[in-house]
Amino acid sequence: MKFFLIFSILFLASIQTQSEKWKKTFINVMNHDDGISINVKIEQLQFDSKSFDSGIIEIMDKDNYILSFPNETVFISQGIIKTWNKVNNQLIIDKLIEGDITIFDLLTGEFKDVSFETPKKIRNLIMVNFNIEMMGYSGYIKTKENGEPVELKVKYGPNQFLLLTVTKYTIGNLKLINRFNPLNAEIIDLRE
Repeated sequence: MKFFLIFSILFLASIQTQSEKWKKTFINVMNHDDGISINVKIEQLQFDSKSFDSGIIEIMDKDNYILSFPNETVFISQGIIKTWNKVNNQLIIDKLIEGDITIFDLLTGEFKDVSFETPKKIRNLIMVNFNIEMMGYSGYIKTKENGEPVELKVKYGPNQFLLLTVTKYTIGNLKLINRFNPLNAEIIDLRE
């Protein structure tokens, strides 16, 4: 019995160490001092409606990042969201809702209220399942062994998910985040 207890404690410590090592590696890769840029393909399913899009995400740090699609750009800086609809040239300004967890929180390693299972090695990739119980979300993050993101899937309800696939990862040379400045846009400010 004593041997089983010691084995169980060592096994649980090993699992915790693996998870912490994966988190640290991933967070370091996604929060590089020079910022990062990732080209992504996004597939979203909401009940019977499926959509596909491609874009670029630039992350300067955990409080400043941008997601740009052909028709829309979302810029988040210090808790303020600026969504630019390029088709209608409208700029909608709002605040992040405190306590909400977004895909950007997962990408920048803001893992408060996120529980992870033990990382699994699948060929040359690492896959980690996660749960966000307070929001009823689950999913996984798939990375290369060096921590670079490959895929992130968030399931947020029956027949509802968002799948983000990384097609290119680059350090530094951020262009979009430093040049975000919609000209002559109609401004709609939703902050109170």
